[in-house]
Amino acid sequence: MEAPVTLLMAIHCHQPVGNFGFVFEQAYAKAYEPFLQALERHPGVRLALHYSGCLLDWLRAHQPGFLERVRALAARGQVELLAGGYYEPILPLLPEADRQGQLARMRAALRAQFGADPSGCWLTERVWEPDLPATLAGAGLRYTMVDTNQFAAAAAWLPPGLQVRDDAFWDLLGCYTTEYAGSSVTLFPSSKRLRYWLPFQPVERTIAFLKRLRRDEPVAITFADDGEKFGFWPETHRWVYEEGWLDRFLTALEQERDWLATATFRDYLAKRHPDGRVYLPCGSYDEMLEWSGGHFRNFFAKYPEANAMQQKMLRVSRQLLSTPNSPLLKRARERLYAGQCNCAYWHGVFGGLYLSHLRRAVYACLIEADALASRAAGASRSVTALDADGDGAEEACVRTGAMSLIVDPEEGGAVTEWTLAGARVNLLDTLTRRAEPYHDKLRSPALQAVAQGAGAPPSIHDLVGVKERNLESHLVYDDHRRSAFLDYALQRLPSLEEVVRPGWAGQQLWPSGPFRWLRAGAARRARGPLQVSLVRDVEGGRIRKTLRFDERRASVECRYALEGLDVPAVALEFNLSLRDGRYLAAAGQGVGVASFDIEEPALGVALRLAIDPPATVYHFPIETVSESEGGLERTYQGLCVVCCWAPGGGRGKPSWACRVRWSVETR
Repeated sequence: MEAPVTLLMAIHCHQPVGNFGFVFEQAYAKAYEPFLQALERHPGVRLALHYSGCLLDWLRAHQPGFLERVRALAARGQVELLAGGYYEPILPLLPEADRQGQLARMRAALRAQFGADPSGCWLTERVWEPDLPATLAGAGLRYTMVDTNQFAAAAAWLPPGLQVRDDAFWDLLGCYTTEYAGSSVTLFPSSKRLRYWLPFQPVERTIAFLKRLRRDEPVAITFADDGEKFGFWPETHRWVYEEGWLDRFLTALEQERDWLATATFRDYLAKRHPDGRVYLPCGSYDEMLEWSGGHFRNFFAKYPEANAMQQKMLRVSRQLLSTPNSPLLKRARERLYAGQCNCAYWHGVFGGLYLSHLRRAVYACLIEADALASRAAGASRSVTALDADGDGAEEACVRTGAMSLIVDPEEGGAVTEWTLAGARVNLLDTLTRRAEPYHDKLRSPALQAVAQGAGAPPSIHDLVGVKERNLESHLVYDDHRRSAFLDYALQRLPSLEEVVRPGWAGQQLWPSGPFRWLRAGAARRARGPLQVSLVRDVEGGRIRKTLRFDERRASVECRYALEGLDVPAVALEFNLSLRDGRYLAAAGQGVGVASFDIEEPALGVALRLAIDPPATVYHFPIETVSESEGGLERTYQGLCVVCCWAPGGGRGKPSWACRVRWSVETR
């Protein structure tokens, strides 16, 4: 006899590409391993597990016995293993070929590691777009889980008897078929109520709610959420394991088997048909929609740094499609897939985009894939025009054997990307200091630290904590993107404080604006350095900015000239992603500086700036205040270096020029 209520559970475990080893170890010790132990103690509880490929790789290298235990649970039918994109990408953001490659990579890994042939899919961040049924069905996958809120627009066409409403939540029971261009999959609506209650509410409250779901016909409700909340989120290990919440919960599920069953999704669909048809708009879970302004892709509008990574990923993907098949191409594709790991592309309650080590890891993968594809294709040095950031205007893409760069004429002739093939680093991978909604917490007199003590821990969505005193003093917001080779004409030399805060916008003689790219000399392949020549007409005069790129070494020279312009002060700004201990603690300045050095020994990269004529040089660390699961924190994003000159002090000199050169040493 079928139980009146079936609880379907999917537990997703993931650590991103580039995360610190100690984070993997702590997550394993506090969440993954004790959760598996609990399942082994409760063989009557059935559910689905999903481990991302990034985590599987770590487990295979560091905890192979754990994988054997998972295999045993799967073999006896207690656990269903879910597929997904191997490196946990947001599938809708990928070209179809990469979607299929990621899904096939995961299915092959599950077959090899566990002897499992998955038919269900974990959808990264439950980001849904309407064309996904064709992707999933094309990969041999039949069902996935999305959040209940995504069904709200279709509520009028869903069975009324399977909708559960009260003051706090709306739940949708059962599962539903959807399709795209004739390809269909089944969607299980994941309960926000259960996502918020487990494991943060007493077991008895959850069981009482499940008991209320009994109908004349059997029904099912789905819970799908992160495995890290069972022990790795702040304060949860004590509550879930030391105080026994998880064992009490699993025991209750076994004891209530006369009316309550647990099942894998595969087994459930083997006995029951979907409860109707549904079509969903683009969406995700409620919090993601709040963070993204209603659509995941809005992160690329809010954060140009995220858009730059996304657009580079797409360029590399297109390049691989046109590259002849070879062992190099196979390795390049693997690195591309790793560079599609989602976490560094967005920001919510976790650090995400604000974590520079995650961005650096994504860039390292994409740069390696790009370099391998270029080798396979025999690419030579060049300056080409392409829309590198998806804004409809062309940028200059510069490539040599040692480096590649993006120069954006529309953005004031700024260099927005400078990657080193050997070190696999984007030297301009910084982040702009911008306002975030949670900054209001720092200004609130009611701010409290993370709760401590007995009782259930707060949900991660309710945590309000800070990791250092006086953090609000670091709430500084920029009025421009932190890139390089930015130029300013000023009424006077700024103070160090004005540069740091920044407070020199009112001193600009004219606003920043687009340059014209003089294409005639763009691709000098025969001899001499490659160059990009830019010009801008302002107030009866002209600015010339010429960037020259050395083919033999990673070096960029900027020749900057004013023609017919009487300017009291000129500044060139550079923002670099290297971490040099000499410049982390405080801002500084020097007068009459002819050279400036910055290095990151752990990366093996050093930069030298040659300045002619010597300038007043300001430098300061770029630090953001961002939210992570442990609270609000200050994070280093890069070093800002500003060179300032007083060409004529406003005394009628109509022309002036300077030259700066950044040279890279890889050690």
